Amino acid sequence: MNKPTTARPEADTTGARQSTNRKNARFFAQAGLYVFPSDGKIPLVPRYNRADTSLSKEERETAIDEYVEKHGVEPAHVGATKDDATLVKLWRKFPNAVPSISCGPSKLVVLDADLKDDGPRKLRMLFAERGGLPAGIAINPTKSGGEHFVFGDPEGKFSNRAGLLKKNCGTDVRGTGGQFVAPGSIREDGATYGTQADKQNFVRAVVGGKLPTLPDYIVELIGTQPDSESAPLNDSDPVVKGLIEELGVGERDGFLSLFDSTVGKFPLDYIRQCRPDFDFFYDHPSDDRSANRMKAATFLVGAYPELTVNDYAAFCEEWAGAGEYDDRQLAREFARAKLNPAHVSKPSDGSAFEPVEDEGGETGHKRPSHIRASDLVANYKPIRWLVKRLIPLNSVGALYGLPNVGKSFVVFDLASHARRGRDWFDRKIAGGDVLYCYAEGAEGMSGRAKAWADNNDTSGGDVALMNNVPNLFKDPKAADKLIAEARKCEADSGQPVRLIIVDTLAAATTGADGSSDKDMGVVCERLRKVATALDCAVLVVHHSGKDVSKGMRGSSAILGAVDYTLLAEEGKGGSTISVEKMRDASKAQSIRFKLVEVVIGKDGDGEDVTSCIIRPTTVGEGLDIAVDDREEASLIKRGDKREDRVERLIEVAGEEVARASLAEDEATNEIGLTLVRLTTLLNASRTNYATLDGKPFAPLHRKDVSRVVQSAVEAERLSVRGSKYYLR
Repeated sequence: MNKPTTARPEADTTGARQSTNRKNARFFAQAGLYVFPSDGKIPLVPRYNRADTSLSKEERETAIDEYVEKHGVEPAHVGATKDDATLVKLWRKFPNAVPSISCGPSKLVVLDADLKDDGPRKLRMLFAERGGLPAGIAINPTKSGGEHFVFGDPEGKFSNRAGLLKKNCGTDVRGTGGQFVAPGSIREDGATYGTQADKQNFVRAVVGGKLPTLPDYIVELIGTQPDSESAPLNDSDPVVKGLIEELGVGERDGFLSLFDSTVGKFPLDYIRQCRPDFDFFYDHPSDDRSANRMKAATFLVGAYPELTVNDYAAFCEEWAGAGEYDDRQLAREFARAKLNPAHVSKPSDGSAFEPVEDEGGETGHKRPSHIRASDLVANYKPIRWLVKRLIPLNSVGALYGLPNVGKSFVVFDLASHARRGRDWFDRKIAGGDVLYCYAEGAEGMSGRAKAWADNNDTSGGDVALMNNVPNLFKDPKAADKLIAEARKCEADSGQPVRLIIVDTLAAATTGADGSSDKDMGVVCERLRKVATALDCAVLVVHHSGKDVSKGMRGSSAILGAVDYTLLAEEGKGGSTISVEKMRDASKAQSIRFKLVEVVIGKDGDGEDVTSCIIRPTTVGEGLDIAVDDREEASLIKRGDKREDRVERLIEVAGEEVARASLAEDEATNEIGLTLVRLTTLLNASRTNYATLDGKPFAPLHRKDVSRVVQSAVEAERLSVRGSKYYLR
């Protein structure tokens, strides 16, 4: 297993984090709050903004039907709940979820001060100008450095409308339709929402009835809308009711037939070129998904008044910025957008961007197509990585190399680490679900999976495998099919799909001319649609030509269309993965690895059946160094008896503890290592050694390492406290 960075905690997919979140969910419910599972942003149940006990049979059935239509499976539950048995069931279904609190049913309203808008400072200044923080207020930190200011809303007066509070103080409102992640929760990537003390203080304020209601000056700001906003609409409005009914029965066209630049009825490119602010916003949506949808709706109906609510729903289904929603939200947003659409000039002759002569013969001027650099600076967001400095999120990339260099073993190892949120070759990973689509060498997939499982820690989830890959060239609905399959994975695991692997590109594009820019352009456009819709990384496995120095096999369109390319090739002393292209970022250093043959069973004749796993070829700080092929890797010969293994275990544990001590400023005797971590360290070290007769050390199974650790404890070289081991 690849060695994680020591200066940060491993992504916690273990029982400790899961248990903390599960207990927190039940704790908040016992305090009378309505709780539901989420992944930190996306709710994992429909109607999360309603109490489950308040839903009628018809409302529940409608929610189930909508969920099945979107995800292909029935939801685990409908609505937020405070029933203990229901929460136990939900956390069995979604063990890695974080508990979120539904504001409306819980009679709360939250002021969400966003750090990127300087919200915490601005809001605190406002409070200071008005006499200080209201007595009894609960303040919970968010994972990104913002703050949640929690007030009581016993009459359910407030929605998610922020009015001038957003403009003046960089603060959103979470009311009857809103939710927030409960304090004390821990995300799978290790990000925390405050401490257990924050959790206790919050619940004391709720149970003790100490939470104040919103001060009048805050209510005034919320109630005063910016000029561009219209009055709120609710479900009882006849227009909204009609739109909800239309969403329930109306037919819905596909995204491409509606919004494609060449065949679509409502090409998005027109809006993007007329309104550069929409162009930027579409590619860089904010974290406030409801605000994103509202803004997009105003642009859509402003450009195309004939656009229907079902057309708007089709847009939201594919756009990554739309997030999760229900028909009621879409209907309200669409109705508001129709009342106050954005101004998007549409020439009457259909020539979207050419000057148009008026009746007097004078030439009019098109809308400026430029933006200022300051606009980009104000909206700057750093690249979000799946694998730090190697694979970005919302991207399409390719791993290529000669046949049999080990590409499929590499991507399966990558997929397995990403699924479990574990660092890969010392690089941080944004964990989530993974869909691996394999169409070449299918008979070897089970062997690769077993080899990896036999030699790595399999806790934390499984990679989803798909061997019926739609043809990305011939099938016009190929992207939609991949997206639908990914949505099923998300419904099953309760986690967003972060990575889709297509292995190989040639097998998934049968009939396409690999040397044709046109054919490969179609394929790359469909892959881009998948990446954008799911906000995930798409990685295709491809072959190079016979001369690897000439790059990938086939059309240069592939190289031009993808965001990054990785080259796998054999070198002296091992194989390497190097970054050939990286859009909008510097190239990372190369990774060195080797294929290690392992036995995975016996055949009918009693002979060994083998497969391979990948292992780094260096240890310690050199795991992720740039590779110089002039270097010749030589293995050190040493004994491999139990006492030899104990000595090496103490060596690598000492190195690890020393590094962690410097990074975390803790005494070495206070730094404990888990059995999983010790297994990782020892096996990484073993790649440098060979037996006295020159045979490379094989990786040890965790049970073998457990015996070595026990021997170290018995020899009083290690002590054990709970689930961790400490140097003596």
